[in-house]
Amino acid sequence: MADAIKASGPYVAVLAALVTGLILGVQARISRGAQLRERKQELFASAYEVSIQYAETACAVRRRRADAAAEERVRLSEQLREIQARLTWHEAWVRFEAPEVGAAYDELVARTRTVAGRSMKDAWLSPPAADDTAMVIPTSVVDLRALADVRERYMAAVEAHLRPRGRARHLHSRAPRPRRAMPPLTAPASPVAGTAPGAPGGPAGGSP
Repeated sequence: MADAIKASGPYVAVLAALVTGLILGVQARISRGAQLRERKQELFASAYEVSIQYAETACAVRRRRADAAAEERVRLSEQLREIQARLTWHEAWVRFEAPEVGAAYDELVARTRTVAGRSMKDAWLSPPAADDTAMVIPTSVVDLRALADVRERYMAAVEAHLRPRGRARHLHSRAPRPRRAMPPLTAPASPVAGTAPGAPGGPAGGSP
């Protein structure tokens, strides 16, 4: 018996090394997967944040200082240029990381440029805030509610992409068969973009 155990010693050592290597390999794969997921979460959140910043620029323009018109034009134009550059960067990178999320983000950015761009143009054509009451901007002046549906679609695309695959397949197998979609009653309106006077062109053609 002792001789048999002694003879099998090298095989046991090799087996133990293989098992240890397998465990370490699985752990490394899980760690890489968690890091990738975290990196994507940060990217998708940053992309959403910059779309919010662009949309809120219309309010910033309306709240510009009346006693420093030239300085405010430069400040807001530079701020808008930086936001546009970040939008373009995120469009490209999100599309590279996840095409289905990129498609939803492209839709979000396009609608944001249309809705917020129009409000931005109106803001530049309006007088700057002269007192505290002008700092309160009602939805009748800057209305961003038209962005709600595309924001929800983007967040849904992000959630679907980050959801574990096993859970996604399980949910898909239990999901009811969708009904046939009805054709839209009206055609979508064509986008209209607005630009800030004197604002330098952004990397996507220079329009908000």
